[in-house]
Amino acid sequence: MYLMLKDTKVLYFDLEDFIVETIREDLLPFCLRLNIRKPLTNKDILHNIQEVKSYLSSRVLSMSRDNAKWIYAAFQIPQIDSIDNRVNICINCKGVSIQDSYWIVDDDEEVSWSNINIRQNKLRDIVDLSLSGFNPTITTNNICPELTTKGLFRKGWIRLGENLYLLKSDKTRDYVNTRMEVLASDILGCFKGRIGCVAYVSDIKNTGEGEALVSICRNFVEEKYSFVEAWEVMEYLKRQGIDFITYCMERWRQQFASIPVLDYIVVNTDRHTQNYGFLMNNETGEIESLAPLFDFNCALTADYFMRDASETLSQMFNTADTLKDLAHRFIKDTKMIFYEEKFMRLSKTEANQKYKHIFERVYGRIQELGIV
Repeated sequence: MYLMLKDTKVLYFDLEDFIVETIREDLLPFCLRLNIRKPLTNKDILHNIQEVKSYLSSRVLSMSRDNAKWIYAAFQIPQIDSIDNRVNICINCKGVSIQDSYWIVDDDEEVSWSNINIRQNKLRDIVDLSLSGFNPTITTNNICPELTTKGLFRKGWIRLGENLYLLKSDKTRDYVNTRMEVLASDILGCFKGRIGCVAYVSDIKNTGEGEALVSICRNFVEEKYSFVEAWEVMEYLKRQGIDFITYCMERWRQQFASIPVLDYIVVNTDRHTQNYGFLMNNETGEIESLAPLFDFNCALTADYFMRDASETLSQMFNTADTLKDLAHRFIKDTKMIFYEEKFMRLSKTEANQKYKHIFERVYGRIQELGIV
């Protein structure tokens, strides 16, 4: 089998015969770059197989995700959360994902990227199944983004016009996480000179279980690019002896520094290394920019419940730093402008009147960082 980047072969692998051969090192996924050894010993061969399996299994949704078991059932997939089962799922759905342009093809299979590119071709809409677990007995085309969309919250993709949109919801009684994701998005819109942020809006979606509040955002990965998660770049740079933070600060100082600052302002406790990253040019294999920030459904929830989460450990660098530590460390490298008047208008809208305590807490952290 070949691992492809669009229509370019980048890796050949045969898991049964323990064969892994690099074709284009410069276009490999970053987690595999400089990580496939020349098979000189059995240890090297086993290492290569393990790394390829790890990569393939990482592209498949976890059984821990809300409604994952119903999605597995819809595709008649064994509900076993093992690496081998996940690898088989990945191969069967050709590893296609909305977040990048990598995919898998059999040795003698005649199919091109244009045939299976789910960002361009019509989606098989199973959003009701993804959001509510409704109608679990359907069988559908396995070239579907639901099998390779990561995260633990219930979510599903739909196409509106020429664009793809992600619908997300949660299982709290008052849809707290969903409401806070949209509110955090609105608050981040009150800052200029920061990293780009995906915009979220709310809507009511009719599902098999009735009406559900959802957050909606547009897919930010354009056809020219692939999204690369931060952990992949961390490991790739580590193999070269390059410090990740230094690398990012040298290339995108003000934008990169704004990430931990913004996360502290909206107390986002879920900025782990799969939850931010970079955009790679599919033609050159080079990272061109930071990806916009996304996924805010764990933001502001501490404020909502009147809890102090400022000393929560940040997951951004897998260090012992808290959200507050990193914000104060990086604030000097930002040049963000806070539109206080816009923020105040937002706080006084009818929909946000009940969140007065949240705005007060957010404003307090803004003042603490000296942005006002």
